[in-house]
Amino acid sequence: MIQTPDTPPPAPTWSAEELHALADEIATLDAAGLSSVLLDQLEALERVKCAAAAAQVRVTAAFADAAEVVEDDPTEGRRRARRTLSIGAEVALAARTSPYQGEQRVLLSRRLRDDLPGVHAALGRGDIREDQAYAVAREVAHLEPAQRATVDADLTGDPAALAGVGDEKLRRAVRRACLTVAADAETRRHLRARADRHVTTRQLDDGTGRITAVVAVEHLAAVRTVLDQAAATARAAGDERTGGQVRSDALVHRITGHDPVVPVPVRVNLVVSAESLLGTDDQPAQVAGIGWLPAGLCTRLVREASSTAKATLRRLFVRPREGDLVALESRSRVFPPALAELIDLRDGGLCRTPGCNTAIRHHDHVVRESDGGPTSARNGQGLCERCNYAKEAPGWTSWVATPDTGPHEVHGVTEHLRLHRSTAPPPPGCRPPDLSPAELRLAQELTLAA
Repeated sequence: MIQTPDTPPPAPTWSAEELHALADEIATLDAAGLSSVLLDQLEALERVKCAAAAAQVRVTAAFADAAEVVEDDPTEGRRRARRTLSIGAEVALAARTSPYQGEQRVLLSRRLRDDLPGVHAALGRGDIREDQAYAVAREVAHLEPAQRATVDADLTGDPAALAGVGDEKLRRAVRRACLTVAADAETRRHLRARADRHVTTRQLDDGTGRITAVVAVEHLAAVRTVLDQAAATARAAGDERTGGQVRSDALVHRITGHDPVVPVPVRVNLVVSAESLLGTDDQPAQVAGIGWLPAGLCTRLVREASSTAKATLRRLFVRPREGDLVALESRSRVFPPALAELIDLRDGGLCRTPGCNTAIRHHDHVVRESDGGPTSARNGQGLCERCNYAKEAPGWTSWVATPDTGPHEVHGVTEHLRLHRSTAPPPPGCRPPDLSPAELRLAQELTLAA
């Protein structure tokens, strides 16, 4: 191409090594100087973050385009995963996030690059943050590409309008533009949202959980009124609980029929050392479907339920030296219930794929049964449905990297030679060995070479 004064200079091409070197330079930045200098550095670093996010959008979209060109060879006797699953899973490994987030990143990156160029440019300039750019891309998912372009032009017509805009103002601006551009599509979106009402639950790290219910707005008002009335009645009767506690307990009571103030019947699949259960050690316990809990809290739950004859206890034993749960083996291709439960407990109830925090849905053969892999605890792992399907994509392979004893470790390689590894969480009372980042990187390289 002939360079003219009106022709923009070509974009620089950075190798992965040069980008790693740049990251190393920024990571060792000396935070010293006058307050004004430090604020200038902070502002510049935020600009670097946004520019890097904009570059990631281009690279992610380009990788997805290139990977989709490759046609999968038919594989007899194996389920073929959707191409988007494999691409999203590899992006997730590179970005150190969950496979679902990797697939979403591919989708949103393409939408920003192709349909929202103005928003993408604003991200590159540092006018908006990465999460704000992705939020805009999600808000226009129901629109046609031409309508998205109109919304993009409306938002970025004045480049200065987006500089430093808050999350709520940006959301309202996008909603206004969508309602103006596609009123019919917005009506259909509202109807679909009401049809997609659902309830989700999430375990928190402090012994509590969060229930999220998506309901119609008129039902939301009714639920709020009922809970407020329960709180007001309890406080008027001299209840010492706070209003928030009464609302929470009233919600649980109305759904389950059980009063949260009364000890709940407990069947504890408890992976815990005897010392912790007896109160002579502080190693945390693992509860199936919940995760790690303080030993004192588990002991208290068992003690309270036992006082009303409502507790049953099952303890899984571990090899004290190797830190491995006692294994079972089966001749069946399908994992029997006891073996599947053992795998769930060993893997902590969460998918073994690095970065994925989804609950286990499938019990997978690390080495496929058709390739001679046995149905055993050693050759089994817990995966979510998405990761199990992605693992079946052509070019993916995995193997058990540990001997018969010790923490269960699985290694794998993707189609584009991205190495990943996962280790089962250590059982209570067994502390994992301390390895430096250099030792971990060396182990990965030796495994890939092997």
